[in-house]
Amino acid sequence: MASAVKHAGVLALMLGGSSIAHAGFDCSGSHGGWRVTNSDSWTGTDKLEHFGASAPFGALGAYVTRDTAHPAIYGGLLGTVPGLAKEIVDGTCRSDGFSYKDLTADALGAFVGASLMHWAIMYQRDAHSMTLGVRYSSRF
Repeated sequence: MASAVKHAGVLALMLGGSSIAHAGFDCSGSHGGWRVTNSDSWTGTDKLEHFGASAPFGALGAYVTRDTAHPAIYGGLLGTVPGLAKEIVDGTCRSDGFSYKDLTADALGAFVGASLMHWAIMYQRDAHSMTLGVRYSSRF
């Protein structure tokens, strides 16, 4: 029970603090109303930044939910929360707007991170797996 509370506390701190640190808040104006932006591109460094910032959150979410039936799915959903929070804040900004394209990159990054963490956990738990390595030897 104490371990579950500790994990939940770490997750809550991560999700709360990550919405600020997730990506730069470029809202220089005031907040008010609701805006959706369609002018951003599907490609570019912005989407790569959203993907890269969300992948660790998805991995952490998969680690926290590792003993559930579907840790990659639950971890991906948990890892998407910081990006969703950032996009909601952007949606209230007068100079920016909610971007479903950014949110898609966030979700994709979170699910990739969660899937990789789930694979790493399952690889460690498999008793019949082989350890691969590199060996160097020289004979004269």
